[in-house]
Amino acid sequence: MSNGTTHQLVAAASIGVILEHLEETNKEPSPKPLIGAGLAALLTNLPDLLEPALHPQHRQFFHSVAFVGLIGLAGYKLYTWEPDDDWERVLRFLLLVGCGAVLVHLAMDALTKRSLPWVGRI
Repeated sequence: MSNGTTHQLVAAASIGVILEHLEETNKEPSPKPLIGAGLAALLTNLPDLLEPALHPQHRQFFHSVAFVGLIGLAGYKLYTWEPDDDWERVLRFLLLVGCGAVLVHLAMDALTKRSLPWVGRI
């Protein structure tokens, strides 16, 4: 089973590689891959902060397929958003990295024996 450190390493590597690939594609080098990897490592355990693993049945709404769908939809909306100024671009970047980090966490949890509930208890 994945622990918090494993989630952080996988999220940092995944988000960092994606951002590096985007920079190579767009030919605009910046520190975004390193910043994104660090943020992803910090934000990936957000579902466990919202639903701490205090007992075996801790996976409820914030560890559910429904929540994956909501985060995915939010990420898509952010991806298609075209910000007007620099502050909005920074906000978009931070929120996209956060969505990606949470999705990495939930994907790793989905691959465990317990997987994810469809909705959980609301």
